[in-house]
Amino acid sequence: MNQNDSPLERKNKFDTAFNSILNIDKMDYPNWIAGIKFASAKDYVVSSPIDHSIQFGRFQQSEADLPNAVMPNLQQAFKDWSSIPMEQRIEMVSEAADILERNRYRLAATVSISAGMTERESLFEVDRLLDVLDDILEEAEDKPKGKPMGIWAVLSTYNSPLAGPLAYAMAAVLAGNVVLIVPPAECPMPLYMAYGAIAKGPLAGAISLATDPIGDMRRNLMDHPDLAGIAVCGSGELVDEAMFTHVDDDLGFVAEIKGMNPAVVLTHKNLGAVATMIIESAFSYSGQRMDSCSKVIVLERNFEPFLKALLKAAEAFTVGDPADSTVGTGPLASPQRTDEFLSLVKELAANVVHGGKALTDGFLNEGQFVSPAILLGLDDDHEFNTIDHSLPFLSVQTARDLDNALELVQGCETGVSAGVFSDVQEEVERFVAEVKADVVYVNSSNNCIAPATKAHLSEFRS
Repeated sequence: MNQNDSPLERKNKFDTAFNSILNIDKMDYPNWIAGIKFASAKDYVVSSPIDHSIQFGRFQQSEADLPNAVMPNLQQAFKDWSSIPMEQRIEMVSEAADILERNRYRLAATVSISAGMTERESLFEVDRLLDVLDDILEEAEDKPKGKPMGIWAVLSTYNSPLAGPLAYAMAAVLAGNVVLIVPPAECPMPLYMAYGAIAKGPLAGAISLATDPIGDMRRNLMDHPDLAGIAVCGSGELVDEAMFTHVDDDLGFVAEIKGMNPAVVLTHKNLGAVATMIIESAFSYSGQRMDSCSKVIVLERNFEPFLKALLKAAEAFTVGDPADSTVGTGPLASPQRTDEFLSLVKELAANVVHGGKALTDGFLNEGQFVSPAILLGLDDDHEFNTIDHSLPFLSVQTARDLDNALELVQGCETGVSAGVFSDVQEEVERFVAEVKADVVYVNSSNNCIAPATKAHLSEFRS
């Protein structure tokens, strides 16, 4: 589905859409439950991490008991939607995919302004969604086995503000279920824009949206006895709570979890090129993407030349306006994330060898811009070598040999990917064979890895 515009055409269309979204009228955005508007007693303002003065409008601070209040609506929606033949559901989802493709640049611009992604990253986010829709429509043509399960909760964080949650939602819906999507509280606008474009006819009843910046509604939703399944895409507290909830064997569960996405540098003749790819893997989307690399493991014998190359590559990696196609990354997702980053930098000050500062020059002072931090000398069992924080930190570890490097990889929250850099085929083959990760990449950055790797109809049918 990806469009084949030239770089100049892509830039012009993105810029036009970007300016259009910048000038969009502020609105009050309700929750949408089975095609009906639901408002709460309280709401909250959503602004851009690029510049706080850019505001989209007010979204709902959902009541904690919303799941109980709307469950009858969702149950009726499931009864109606699941009775529609697969052939008709295919037609409706195919039409929705066409609408989303026609709105490709507006969606990408909304992702960029809402979540701080660069032009390249935001277009990748939209195109990934379109690719998944192609895949599930093809899967549906083969008449997947099983039957719809019921009402699914689709939960997401800012790591993937559009592709992850909407891909899982559309897979669940095409499989015959209905979904209640809880968008990222910091950047719900991309999902609301997509919903506004495709929520027509019966499909509007199959997809529901409810924002929840506090989290109480989401927790009650996950615990609701009438829920058939949970799909979670993201990081942090949301993932921890969803994993804890998944104790009932009858509850469907699909999880795509951001981890450290570690990379290992073994025998390689061009450490400069490797360092550049590592920096891109670590700090694109300010270290917040599902595939962002949080630690790199390098053999002791290569440590000094690699560190020198890594710091040089970090100096060349730019942070700035995500609408500028020349910058490497944009801002963090929210003021809370910026405060957390700077607080952690302060705690880790003795181990920070690059970056770790708030950027305040010029217009950057109006947003959540920081210089990504490289950490050195932490113990192997330190939390920054074992647990991902979904922030622009890159910890450098050393390993004696390949055996030791594999131990260090397995000793952390791997997440969706792991990478190896080596000119020696035997090293690569062993790494690929032994590392446990959804995706293993070789001698490249991991920026080609996409969210929604588990968005298949088979995951949403019993």
